[in-house]
Amino acid sequence: MTLTAHVRADDLMALDALQRALGDRVIADSATRDYYANDIFWQPGIPPLAIVLPQTREEAAEAVRLATEAGLSVVPRGGGMSYTKGYLPDRADSIVIDSRKLDRILEVNAEDRYITVEAGCTWEKLNEALEGTGLRTGYWGPLSGINATVGGALSQNSAFFGSALNGVVADSVLGVTIVLADGRVVTTGSGGRVGAKPFTRYGGPDLTGLFLGDNGAFGIKVAATLKLWPRPQEVGFLSFGFSTMMAMAAAQVEMARTRLVSEGFGIDRNKAEHSASVNRISDGLKALGNVAAAGKSMLQGIRDAVGVVAAGTSFLKAHEFTLHIVCEARTPSELEAALAELRAVGQKHGTEIENTVPKVMRSKPFGPVRGMLGLNGERWVPIHAVFPLSDAQKAVEANDAYFASKKAFMEEHGIMYSVMSMTVANEFFLEPAFYWQDEITPLHASSVGHDIVKPWLSRPANPKTRNAVAELRRGCQELYASLGGASWQVARDYPYAEVLSPETWSLAQDIKKALDPRGLMNPGSLGLAR
Repeated sequence: MTLTAHVRADDLMALDALQRALGDRVIADSATRDYYANDIFWQPGIPPLAIVLPQTREEAAEAVRLATEAGLSVVPRGGGMSYTKGYLPDRADSIVIDSRKLDRILEVNAEDRYITVEAGCTWEKLNEALEGTGLRTGYWGPLSGINATVGGALSQNSAFFGSALNGVVADSVLGVTIVLADGRVVTTGSGGRVGAKPFTRYGGPDLTGLFLGDNGAFGIKVAATLKLWPRPQEVGFLSFGFSTMMAMAAAQVEMARTRLVSEGFGIDRNKAEHSASVNRISDGLKALGNVAAAGKSMLQGIRDAVGVVAAGTSFLKAHEFTLHIVCEARTPSELEAALAELRAVGQKHGTEIENTVPKVMRSKPFGPVRGMLGLNGERWVPIHAVFPLSDAQKAVEANDAYFASKKAFMEEHGIMYSVMSMTVANEFFLEPAFYWQDEITPLHASSVGHDIVKPWLSRPANPKTRNAVAELRRGCQELYASLGGASWQVARDYPYAEVLSPETWSLAQDIKKALDPRGLMNPGSLGLAR
């Protein structure tokens, strides 16, 4: 084990106590510590003193207690898919609690309609546990669900599958189990009552909400209970092309108000051409097999698969913007009526096109996270905000104007821009993304696959352009905040204190002081200093 010279003797004593208590759950070699000092966008950061991979909530609680008693800060980490400094230590005397070994399915209660899982459980594993039950959580995962964990989604908030109808992940949560700064393990919702099932979130103040979107600033999540609904029996797909984003946004808002969309997303031509995730629909026989397997009947599956191969991806590039919709229903007649209503909205604002993209996305929802790099290995990072539905047009117009003003700056630095939009319940979600040439980090290699990134491993670091991307992202954050937008994945990246009223910010600070008086739980997250 090699630790940097500036680590205090007291920190080494604390590390020794952790290793004596938790043995091989504690890792402190240089390569591992360096790996944990990076996220998808921000690097290099400050290596932690050590990483702990607890396998039980008791081990997690012991790690937190020993660390904070010694004055070490504690930083939680899930599947590593974040780009907001959420799991990056802000000081050397930090312990990272990696939750991925806390991945058990604790209870599937079909009768009372809830599932309880440990925080390190991936969304892919959660959905596999529900196979055959006819049930599903309302929000049921991000595109990165093969790696992304439930705890990570709750810490930073998350939206995609099921979100147009059922909102963000927080809207599906009944309760959480948290390790507090002093090592206490507490459960919120009715699961925290003596002798009660975790069947409801309420029955007093909503303590659960304190720990959703907090990025571990108030405590470390070790388990969560989510409510279940019947899985719809019928699924249909629609896609549309538009000449402008304003037209696409108008269609999205009108569709959102029907409450007939399960999930949907709009992309521009740059995204269609450059995104490895979008272009995976032409992955040949693999895509063909996925679509065929997803068909309701063998014959229908084959027909769908043949249509996918015949359509390819070229049709996407014939339109400036394309919108891709999934609609679910209980019966064929209900689905037919819903699709007809959505089709009328789409055709009013644009042109109906092949529905290949949503069909293939649904055929294998949790594929490899190839989209965290561009089609040719370019680095990728997004920025987002949500707005009231009535402000969608204003947000799109301002966003277009901002990027028009930055066109020369982006060309100078070789930065490509694309944009995605969604509706999430009653919110309009806007997410620009940036692509540029830069080094491939070990995090990218391990997440995407070493064989895939091999052609680009010699690419040098490009901090100048990365800083230019950071400047663009900050400009977006300030623009969206000025328009009254909100951002979910606050962590250490998005403004929080700056956008709150003084009274509201003082409440957040008071909660932090009450739960974490020494400021050791992910210090700096949410802008809350130690």
